[in-house]
Amino acid sequence: MSLIIAMIIICSVITTFLTIAIVVRELRSRSRKLSQRKAILDGGTSAQAVINSIRSTNAQLDDQPEVLLDLTVTKQDGAVIHTVVRTVIPIVHIPAFQAGQVIEVKYMTIDNEPKFEVVGAYVP
Repeated sequence: MSLIIAMIIICSVITTFLTIAIVVRELRSRSRKLSQRKAILDGGTSAQAVINSIRSTNAQLDDQPEVLLDLTVTKQDGAVIHTVVRTVIPIVHIPAFQAGQVIEVKYMTIDNEPKFEVVGAYVP
């Protein structure tokens, strides 16, 4: 009987440790992503983008909707890039983010990959 109780306690401790480790890792990842978004918006290169489509992800951040924006970006050098950006748009700005609209984005190359952020997006 005491062996079963010991095994239950050990399993509980391991499960608790794993849960805490996963939560801490997820929080660090979100913090890095937020810092990266802010860095792009603060120091990135401006470009114009045409919204091809907008889709809701059904997620929200501080009661603001998260969306997927399918964009065709024209960089300052004339290069055209197709990308999809997951971002949070203030609900009052949603009418300005419709298919066919031209919006401003900023981009930065991180880890040899261009990363895009929408100017005017909600960043907590």
